[in-house]
Amino acid sequence: MKCLITEKFHESGIELLKEKGTVDIRYNICRENLLECIGEYDVLIVRSDTPVDKKLIDCAKQLKVVGMAGIGLNHIDTEYAKEKGIAVFNVPDGSIDSVAELTIGLLLCISRKVYNAIDAVKKNHWDKTGFTGNQLKGKTIGLVAIGKIGSRVAKLCQAFGMKVMAYDPFIDPNLAAEMDVELVSLEDLLMKSDIISMHAPLTPQTYHMIGKNELGMMKEGAYIINLGRGGLIDEDALYDALVSGKIKGAAVDVMEKEPPGPSKLFELDNFIATPHIGAGTVEAQQYIAQSLANKVINYMKSLEA
Repeated sequence: MKCLITEKFHESGIELLKEKGTVDIRYNICRENLLECIGEYDVLIVRSDTPVDKKLIDCAKQLKVVGMAGIGLNHIDTEYAKEKGIAVFNVPDGSIDSVAELTIGLLLCISRKVYNAIDAVKKNHWDKTGFTGNQLKGKTIGLVAIGKIGSRVAKLCQAFGMKVMAYDPFIDPNLAAEMDVELVSLEDLLMKSDIISMHAPLTPQTYHMIGKNELGMMKEGAYIINLGRGGLIDEDALYDALVSGKIKGAAVDVMEKEPPGPSKLFELDNFIATPHIGAGTVEAQQYIAQSLANKVINYMKSLEA
């Protein structure tokens, strides 16, 4: 088994793979070099910055497995891979707690103006003026998608004394009821929530699902958070809503283009962003690496049987 790893992967997973074959680590390999060398490998392990598209798959003459060290598969052409007999694995449960905890962290940062206050102190401005925020207790949070991560966020929010609503056309209403989460339409969610938190996957149906009209439906002075995928929110519409004050603040861990380059959103004091670090904890990365490595190893063994 010959394996190529193109993005940061926990050492524990690398060691497992090395026990079964050759592992080449080429972090940040450029696209051109990847296309040139991919034909040598049986296994490719990526994260979110390596597109596995038709062109790459066509160059991968020996490839049998693509491993995604995380959840999202929107950058991998899974259908074409299947046509070519290439298995695709991810780790859907790998970062549930880490992403949920970052959601709460960003929610506190934006609602309590934590980032702005820290920045002021570091610039030697010790002044409470301008940093009055909002508490979470008693507020209503509306979750867009309540899968593994969304349901964990719901539980954490309830610990703060928040009411939880959700829009998710795919969840069993009985399961939502067990979690004490009120299922509503997207329109009701937007109109009744003090905070909107996005946890949906990016699909043709969810692309820009929050645009000018949807932001206009939200409560005056509401907050919005996105730890799903960047394309869920129309960033131009979000900018306008933040500038007008319709939306009091926004916090995201994902953007439509990553890395985003210059963005007018970065000029705003009521917008904060982290660089897609939702799964960025030691615990999550170790679990993801070991789980994915074992999936790859077991699959390769099954081909030899």
